[in-house]
Amino acid sequence: MAKKLISVWLSLTILLFSTIIIYAEDNVQGYFLNRNIDINGNRIANYYLDNPFFLYQGVTYFPLTEEMGELLGFAAEMDWESRTLKILKKEPIKTQLAEELLKCNLRNPSAVILDNITVLAIAEEREKLGLPVILEDTPLTPTELDINGQLEEVKAQVDKEIIKVPELVAEELDLTDLNVLQVGDTLYMPFRKLAGDCCFGWDVFYDDYSGLYVSTDPAITAVSYFDPIESDYNRGLASYIKSKNNSVTNGKALMLVFLFKHEAKVYGVDEILLMAMAQKESSFRTDAVGSGSGPVGLMQIMPSTAKRYGIARSQLFNPHVNIEFGAKYIGDKLKHYDDKTIALSAYNQGGGAISRGSYNTRYAGRITTAEGSLTDYLVKNGYGLGEKGEK
Repeated sequence: MAKKLISVWLSLTILLFSTIIIYAEDNVQGYFLNRNIDINGNRIANYYLDNPFFLYQGVTYFPLTEEMGELLGFAAEMDWESRTLKILKKEPIKTQLAEELLKCNLRNPSAVILDNITVLAIAEEREKLGLPVILEDTPLTPTELDINGQLEEVKAQVDKEIIKVPELVAEELDLTDLNVLQVGDTLYMPFRKLAGDCCFGWDVFYDDYSGLYVSTDPAITAVSYFDPIESDYNRGLASYIKSKNNSVTNGKALMLVFLFKHEAKVYGVDEILLMAMAQKESSFRTDAVGSGSGPVGLMQIMPSTAKRYGIARSQLFNPHVNIEFGAKYIGDKLKHYDDKTIALSAYNQGGGAISRGSYNTRYAGRITTAEGSLTDYLVKNGYGLGEKGEK
């Protein structure tokens, strides 16, 4: 990648975007990143973001927002007159989001490609001030260490103006293969442009079975944050789906895994339970339809039931809508009855049967058996049970 390195002395006030003029550019479709996001060892749920990460042409894009700047360590300013975007590297000041609320429920964003944009990545070149001795693992006494003497030396250097304003290096990024994108009033950058040899020096690692890992510290690799236990667990869940339905591709199976896990977390149920239900209800077929005007989709939702919640029958063929409704419905039953067997019976036979006492527990027994089969599959094949196996 061709670089233009410019050493400059700058005093910058970096402001985040306010009013953005939208130019007539090409519209493209982004795809919500339904994976874990790990920033410097801290897990961030993408659906808690107002402006979520997304994929475009297989590349991960992140938002240039104030919130993300505090997590990743940057600030950005866009000059629309010159069409120049400046991104200044800073120290991250937060490790978690201010609030964890569902803000973006796996929505795929429509984006605009911004052409003729110049992007300057700006990073500090800091000189580390070395002290006369190393304090770690040393047998010297406090007197021998002469702490006060070292502090006096530092003070003397400050007084002599040896410690100066940090020098900044501005690098113009090569955008011939990847563009800056805009969603609403928010600009997005591809992660890879600030990684590797870029003056930002970020490191990015992606594992399809667990998610995206980012290190903004050049001394720490992103792969060091990789979670092999979760990766194996998710791989096992995808493998199990394929073992029960050989028409499901690995990509579709993995998509279903993350949908099950997402909705399980949102509605406070176990993803193993949801997957066991989908296995028994539809063998993981998104197009499954019962006889007549019967149940539809993965979780075999009755259209008449879904209609009461404003969901049309056609929407139930969407795996996200179907799993979301199924997770909410069984979640509500579990909370209402506080008994798993009765809740599953109500899911299958309706609340009226429970009230009349005319229900049977055969369905609940089949689901419980399927849960056990799934757990045994994961353990016997060496995939593990993820976080459950660590407890």
